[in-house]
Amino acid sequence: MGMEFSSLFALPDGVEVASTTVTGQILTLSLVATAPTAMCPLCGHASLHIRSSYTRRVADVPYAGRQVQLILRVRKFRCDTTDCPRRVFAERLAPFIEPWARMTTRLSQTIEAIGLATCGELGARFAPRLGIVTSPTMILRRTMALSPGPSEPVSLLGIDDWSFRRGRQFGTILVNLATHEIIDLLPDRKTETAQSWMKGHPEIDVVSRDRGEEYAAVQMEAVHCRFRNKYLPLFGPYCWKSGSSDDQFGTNTCRHSQFGSNTLPSFEEQ
Repeated sequence: MGMEFSSLFALPDGVEVASTTVTGQILTLSLVATAPTAMCPLCGHASLHIRSSYTRRVADVPYAGRQVQLILRVRKFRCDTTDCPRRVFAERLAPFIEPWARMTTRLSQTIEAIGLATCGELGARFAPRLGIVTSPTMILRRTMALSPGPSEPVSLLGIDDWSFRRGRQFGTILVNLATHEIIDLLPDRKTETAQSWMKGHPEIDVVSRDRGEEYAAVQMEAVHCRFRNKYLPLFGPYCWKSGSSDDQFGTNTCRHSQFGSNTLPSFEEQ
């Protein structure tokens, strides 16, 4: 029965179902690990000597609309390596369950997907329909913990300030206007921080920003401004270098975004 249930609930190899219990909308599975050995997390040597065990409760993805709770009996092994500082260790079940996690990896990934598709409040209202109990804070925490994806070339950049904590802590949000995706969140609104980020992306052609002086000063220096080089025949009178009498910001600045749509040429004409 254990192997059949393990396959039914898509459990990893080495984990079997010992018993099942249904209480209302909660399905409880008692799991046992069947691997004869476990690897020491420090020295990497296998151990056969089981010293003790303890019970661990972990939430899992829902099954047939019911919440699933795993009760796992985790064994503790004795490391026989003489020079290993870890004498006793608990068996690892990663990547199915990470050490010290209170939910399985697949449940965590499901909550992350809900957060990316909706938001904290909306996701928390929608999740119970899938049999998942969570909170807006949990959804946001899982989403913010995601590692950033690979950086892609950015030709159209949107830059503005945003609030980490309303009225108290502000940062800078960078958006790819071609794909409408958030590229990065900078920890502050300082000119140096945003300017350092933009210098690492020389492929930027156009920057959309507000009229604030912070982001006006950040906007690409003339030596890095591809917009200025590309449209210099049309925008030469509006771009100047540092040291001129018109320079408000003390940097090589391109003023192309300070003019209205009637002044900017049509891109189709280029």
